[in-house]
Amino acid sequence: MLVIIDEREIVTSGYTCRFGSEGVSSAGFCPLEFQEWVSTAANTDLIAVEAFLLGDCRDRRLYPKMIKDRTRAPVIAMNETPSLEQTLDLFAAGVDDVVRKPIHVREILARVGAIRRRHEYERDCAVVGELRVFFDGSSTQGSFSAIAAARAPNP
Repeated sequence: MLVIIDEREIVTSGYTCRFGSEGVSSAGFCPLEFQEWVSTAANTDLIAVEAFLLGDCRDRRLYPKMIKDRTRAPVIAMNETPSLEQTLDLFAAGVDDVVRKPIHVREILARVGAIRRRHEYERDCAVVGELRVFFDGSSTQGSFSAIAAARAPNP
């Protein structure tokens, strides 16, 4: 499920309809409804959320922290006008991606998938020096010359 947050009902209902056409469930919230929902939702409800789409909201730089305090689901901010300052502020606030509207729902789904894969990749391995050790049985990655240099006796 995807959660869309925007002050305009036409935006939330539009994206909800488009995601429904792609076979993806979603829910739209106005900012006040969302603040209440995210603070009171059961953990099982939050686990079902694949991502949050953050549209136009007053004080929207506060929303990523609200969300990240309760879940690890990605937060994607949607901008209608390109602004480097606004984009940088959103990343500093903790969003995982910033996209420019209009954006097709399939692109949003692709971005959500990419963010989730990166999170799984980071979680399923450990970094030891220059080595990355995977817990799923995959090959170790790293600089074997660095390993050899570390094992070589010092002259």
